[in-house]
Amino acid sequence: MSEKLEGRVTLENTDRGIRIAIPVRRGPFLAIYAPLVIFWLGLATVRYWNLLAGPHPEDINFDLQKIAIGVYAVGFIYFVCWLAWTTTGETVVILDPPKVKIQSRVFGFPVVSSTFHTSQIHRIRFVPHKRIATQRSIINPTSSCIRFEVNKRSESFAKGVTEEEARALIDRMLLVYEFPRSWF
Repeated sequence: MSEKLEGRVTLENTDRGIRIAIPVRRGPFLAIYAPLVIFWLGLATVRYWNLLAGPHPEDINFDLQKIAIGVYAVGFIYFVCWLAWTTTGETVVILDPPKVKIQSRVFGFPVVSSTFHTSQIHRIRFVPHKRIATQRSIINPTSSCIRFEVNKRSESFAKGVTEEEARALIDRMLLVYEFPRSWF
């Protein structure tokens, strides 16, 4: 049974450890970007539908239009993937003392998964939000994360986590396994 740990973060105790779910933080432009792209896709679909439905001479302009349709299709696939990740994505951390498994999930299905031995993980810490480069007074809410070191490289998870969520998450992880040189 899962319980709310802090903010968006939920925790579930397992037989030998814990399972933590961190939903994706939606960026500030979702409400503007998604309807704008849907409107653009609708206009482009009508345009290309009319182009392909009528007779067309075999010339270079029609070949360029087919290339434009290919670019449009790739953009549509990218938009659908972005929308699926933004609305249903989550990061799941499964801490079972011999190992830590970090999964990125969309619609509840694992998309990317990484497994690390707990004995190799050290320096778990919170990395705070960064400011947007062009507007130094505006904070990018999706830039924060929890970072750790493993095998002389840096790994991160929980992008967009708040300071309170990170504190609760790291504290709970340290109760299950005492990672060396870890702090908040």
